[in-house]
Formats: sequence, C-alpha cells, structure tokens
Amino acid sequence: MRSRVPLGIFALGAVLVSTGVIAIHSTPIDPNRVALPDSVPSWSDDRTGTPLAAADRELDIRFSVIIDEKRADDVPEVAAWLTRNGLQAGDYRASAGILPATGTVDAVSAAFATSFQAYEVGGTDAIAPHSALSVPTELPAVVGVSGLIQADTFRPTLSSPRAAAPVVSPDCATYWGEKLSDQWPAGLDIEKRSNSLCGYTPAQLRAVQQVPADVTGVGATIAIVAAYDDLDVEANTNTYFTAQGEQPFAPGQYVSHSPSNPDPTRCGGPSSWTEEQHLDVQAVHAMAPDARVIYWGSDDCTTTSMFTRILDAVENGDPDVISLSFGALEELDTADDRTLLNRVLVEAAARNISVFSSAGNDGDYSNFGDHAGGAEVTSPASSPYITAVGGTSTGLNQDGSLAVEAGWETQTRFARNGAIIPPGFVFGSGGGESVVYDRPSWQLDLPGQTGTGRLLPDVASLADPNTGFTVYGPHAGSTQYVSHGGTSLATPMVASMVALAKAKTGVEVGLATPSLYALAGTDALRDVTPASAATWSPNGTEKDALYPETIFVWDAKPQSLQSSRGWDNVTGLGVPTGSSFIENFGRLK
Repeated sequence: MRSRVPLGIFALGAVLVSTGVIAIHSTPIDPNRVALPDSVPSWSDDRTGTPLAAADRELDIRFSVIIDEKRADDVPEVAAWLTRNGLQAGDYRASAGILPATGTVDAVSAAFATSFQAYEVGGTDAIAPHSALSVPTELPAVVGVSGLIQADTFRPTLSSPRAAAPVVSPDCATYWGEKLSDQWPAGLDIEKRSNSLCGYTPAQLRAVQQVPADVTGVGATIAIVAAYDDLDVEANTNTYFTAQGEQPFAPGQYVSHSPSNPDPTRCGGPSSWTEEQHLDVQAVHAMAPDARVIYWGSDDCTTTSMFTRILDAVENGDPDVISLSFGALEELDTADDRTLLNRVLVEAAARNISVFSSAGNDGDYSNFGDHAGGAEVTSPASSPYITAVGGTSTGLNQDGSLAVEAGWETQTRFARNGAIIPPGFVFGSGGGESVVYDRPSWQLDLPGQTGTGRLLPDVASLADPNTGFTVYGPHAGSTQYVSHGGTSLATPMVASMVALAKAKTGVEVGLATPSLYALAGTDALRDVTPASAATWSPNGTEKDALYPETIFVWDAKPQSLQSSRGWDNVTGLGVPTGSSFIENFGRLK
C-alpha cells in the first residue's frame, strides 16, 4: 500500500490536502545535495526499466520546480542555477509557488543528479526518473519537481456509442422507446427497452437535469481546460445551434485561448482532442446558453502542461467553474505532481472557483476495462480538492420527463441469442477508492463505506453514449453530427449546473464538494439505482463484427462497480437536479 496524503484543516473552511507523499527511492549519498524523494513515481523502483535511446535523451521536458513559498525571494537564485545547468526557467507563478522550466532529458538528469529509464505502466509507455532528484544544499527553496514523467498522460474521457455507427441511423430513437427492434432474444429478461438513442438535442440535455426554463446562465462564466485548440469550434457550434432553433454564441460570448507552443507529436495530436473540445463547449452552451464560455488549450497532455493551464484559467477571467474532461491512471502522477495540482486547486478554491473532473470511462480500471491490473481510480479526479463526476445511462420520454435511469456500467450481449460478448464489460463510469489521498471529512459518514481513502465519484450526470448528446464537429475526416458520451459529457453538465446556481443565487463557493454532500438525501440530488434496462443497437463494439447487432445492458456485472441507494461508486450522491439544486446549492451546511 502506498502512503496516503494526510488531511488537515485549511482556512477556506473545508478539509483540504497537505502536500506530498513520501516515496522511498535510492539516491546517491552526497552531503552537498538534498534529495527530493517525491519527484519520482512510486513504481520506478519496482519495475524493470530499459535504457533510453539517444533520441529520447534529447527529448525536451516541460517541468515545474516547486518552491517553498516562504523562500520565494530565492527564486532568482534557483532560476540562475537552472540556466547554468543548461535549463531554461520561465516566469515564477507566485499564486501556486512554482517555477516553470524546460530542458532535455540529459540536461535534467545532469542538473538533478538522476537518471531516466523507459517503462510500461498500465499499457502506457513512459519515460521517468529511476532515482530521486536532488539539488545543491544552497537551494533550500526547492522542495520538489513536477512533470518529469514523459508520457501521453492525460487522454479525453469522451466515448462514442458504436465502433462503426453511421452518422444518421434509421434505427436510432429520438427519445426512449420511440423505436424498438424485434430482435431481442427471448431468454434475456429486460423490463425497459429501447433502440439506442440518436443523441439528445441541446433542449433534451437541459431536461436530463431539469434545468428551469428561466435559468440560462446570465452572468455566469464557465471555463474548460483541455489539450490543443480547434479554431472552428465556435463556428460549428453556431451552425448546430442555429439549425436546432437554439441561440448561437453572441459575439464575444465564447473566448478561446490557444496554446503558445503546442506539440502536435504528443498525445495523439490535435485531432485526438478536437471532438472532446466540441463536446465540452457544446454541452456547456446547451446547459447554460447565456453563460460566457472560456476555453484554455494546453501545449500537450502532460501533467505540467495541463495543471499549469488550469492555473491560467484560475488566474484569468474569473470563472465560476472549471470543467476538466480528461484523466489518467492515478499511478501516473508523482507526489510532486499532486503537490502542483493541489496548489492550483487551493488557489481556485480561494477565489471561489469550483473545479470538476471526469471519473473516467473504464469502470474500476480492472481487466474488464482498458487497463490490466487491479482496480484503480483516475487523476486529477481523485484529488479531494476537486469534484469528481461519474456517469448515468438516462432515457427521456418524448416530453422530456425521465423514463429510466441507472448507473453507467455497460455489459454487452449478442442480440441474436443473448449470450455475453467477451469480455462483457465495454465501458462505464470510473469509481473507487484512492490509494494516495485520505478520505475527506464530508465522506467520513457515508453509510456502508469501509476503508480510509478518498472515494470517487461525488456526483454524476449523463454519460452513456447510447443515450448520449449530439455533437457537431470533426469526425472520421469530415464535419458531422455524431452522438457522444462518457464522463466527458457528464462533467461539463454538472459544472454548468453549479455555475447556473451561482449565477442565480449569488452564492460564493470554491470547492463544491462539501456543499454537494450537504444536499445528500434531498430532492436537489436525484438518487440513481440499478434499473432493468438495455438498449439495442445495429452496431456492435467492434468494427466489422460478424454479428454486429448488440444489446447494451445497464448497470450490470462483470464490472465490480454498481449504483445503489445513497452514495455509490458509479454515480456518487446522484444527479444535481432542477430548481431545488439551483436554489439550495451552497446554502445548506
């Protein structure tokens, strides 16, 4: 078991996390240097790495030197030391106490007296330091270094419904039960059935969380952080919303901050993130049509780039909320990475900015998901300074009322005979218990929950791509209407609900989670429990499947996560809902 980050009392009035998890790594004995044990991943001593190729040693690293904020006056000396060692220092970020820097792997190795090796972690290739970094004793201001794991760390948590789905299917339903295939096997006992949905409209998206018609986000500002930037997002959104009879963006309502030095060779390149950006922006605009939307694109998907881009959003534009629809295995963070993240999130909370992060689409990250090994949760969602968002499968009636809802954990079956399609689990909301963060105070009294780690998620919204949201943007080489889902969809929806509440009532809340747990058991949060429900699709999970017709069964095994009454590890406390949530968020203690 890895050591956990202890919890302490912070002046914001909420229980927050202190910095640092101490990892034990071998370091050279040098009385003239001070080791930085939190700078390396917990697994680099436990796994067999391989020597780096020459090209990898010349790879540029963007990292952050973490400064003891009581010694901020020493930053010029630290910057000068970096320069003398062939590294380039950026401008000191006083609000988070970090000094951004860049340099090659070889230069970082020499300066910090470490070595890098290549690893494979949970299916991800990574370059990481094998031994703890160290600095000269005359640099006591340096307490850590973040961003040294070089991998395509964070990926979008967007999910599409079917591997080979046509853009417009004659078989899809525009609302629950509108169309129903007769190809259901007799032996599969499912109470509530529908063909997979074509993708909800902006108006239907608001109906999922019962947003009052007169609550439109006037005065609210919603920020979105992701990698790269597609300059066509605003135009595509306006085309889509105009065609739907919805209001497009007014001039200046959407603001995009493109990255200054994007690296298109990393993270799948910009094309891997453009559908995520379109989903985030269009979901927010659907939920809060009068809110200002600010997009912040990072240079790549590494921890330093993403976390410092969140800081950019915090320090500029005064958003009410920030939505983060990306994630990675928690073990791909070092303790110093978590220190950087938590310093940024504390700054956000101090400015009454609420930050939301997706819990992922691979369930418990077991062998039934995309990653081998034991159950695990996602970062940055696992931080107690953030609100983690899980997912639901949600069917709406023609009038927008709720027909059926369950936790988003999906089992696949052959539509011809009802047999489970191996491995059974195809996608579903992430959840579980952190191994690096202690349980915050607002989760200590959850009925039936054992253990001591921070639990995910906190709340949830629509995520199942078979009951997803129609997005207009690039897909498969052209601009198309496509249904998307994932906790990438749930996160901007929940963030928008909080922004709507803040704008409507004027309540000032930073970290949203304590206020959400104060609403537990009220009609402000719609509890989600398993339902006997499934959707039929003409397309399966694999392209060119021999028998593509597939039934997607809701909230079912073999996934270990499942919704239940009260808090659960799929939907958290439930779905923020209607006027009760808008009026009461932040007002109950």
